[in-house]
Amino acid sequence: MEKKGTKWGWTIFWLIVFWPVGLFLVFKKLASDKSVLMSGKTGGISAAGWILAVIGVSGFLSAIFNPEADPSGAALGLIMIAGGAVILKKASNTKRTAIRYKKYIDLVVNQNVRSLDDIASSAGVSYDIAVKDLQNMIDLGYLRDASIHQDTREIILYQYVPVLYAQESTNAQASAQEVAVKCPGCGANNVVFVGKVSECEYCGTPINA
Repeated sequence: MEKKGTKWGWTIFWLIVFWPVGLFLVFKKLASDKSVLMSGKTGGISAAGWILAVIGVSGFLSAIFNPEADPSGAALGLIMIAGGAVILKKASNTKRTAIRYKKYIDLVVNQNVRSLDDIASSAGVSYDIAVKDLQNMIDLGYLRDASIHQDTREIILYQYVPVLYAQESTNAQASAQEVAVKCPGCGANNVVFVGKVSECEYCGTPINA
């Protein structure tokens, strides 16, 4: 199982207290925890962005309309507003990326589509964007051992046996039975063992049957 890194609670804490550190942690978490991006759940990040922006606006207005206020308060307020805007934009981009990546996984993994032109058409993006997105997914580990063949305009994907967590089963016969389960994170079809918790081979989300 992959190491998930910094918990979201600490990440959101730093987004509010000192947003540059928080934003760095967001990028780091998205790079190290594939299930985070695929979930598309950016409510916490968006909330932190709005809180930071509201605090910034409040500080800016207070500095502008209060003659006795420290002039640096206005600059600090603008910086916090900018930080909130950056965080909100990142949350929005993450959600859009999750939607596209899930569409690609559904096409490539579940529907076994290999033509890059067909993938781009079905995803509603240009050929170049589809190739760029798929290559990013390969580089980030969403499509392990996949490769893009520009000469044939296809993507080649090899399937894997799911990685299992160490969890004892009370029924030895059931533990040997395999069933197909749809990942709640990325939507990919996985073959898992009944009675054991498995990790989605595409996004790392825990799944069981």
